[in-house]
Amino acid sequence: MKNIGVKLLFVVLGFTIITACGETEEERRAKERARMDSLRKAQQQQIAEEMARLEEENNTESTESSESASEEMKEETAGYTFMENGEYAVQVGAFRSEDKAKGYIAKWSDRNYPSAYTVKIGEEEHGDVWFRVRVGFFGSKEEAANLGAELAKEINSGYWVSKVR
Repeated sequence: MKNIGVKLLFVVLGFTIITACGETEEERRAKERARMDSLRKAQQQQIAEEMARLEEENNTESTESSESASEEMKEETAGYTFMENGEYAVQVGAFRSEDKAKGYIAKWSDRNYPSAYTVKIGEEEHGDVWFRVRVGFFGSKEEAANLGAELAKEINSGYWVSKVR
């Protein structure tokens, strides 16, 4: 009788150890849900990029037929020259949430910067995604730094100039 009780105790103890070491069903479901959400976001991003590329092709074709003037557009805003094909941009923030990044840009809507945008950096599969907020495309690093200094004072934050092309 003692041997059966001891064996039964070992069986129950072994079963408890095996079940306690693994993930719970709820944890597995949450992990799978997060993976599927990440894949869905990645697919939506790919679709959006493809649509943007196609739209750009359409715009390029119509622009080439209607414009024969200059290849490089310049736009003056608040004393700064934004160049469509500029090599530098001012990064003024980085957020984990795309909504927060876009909200940060919306704060400047009254300034009417034509080239305020977000850049997605990182891998969603690992959950290490950042949305960097950048302003402009500038022809020179000095112009970008001047705007960066002005924005840093205005929003009480740091900045840095990134070479984007």
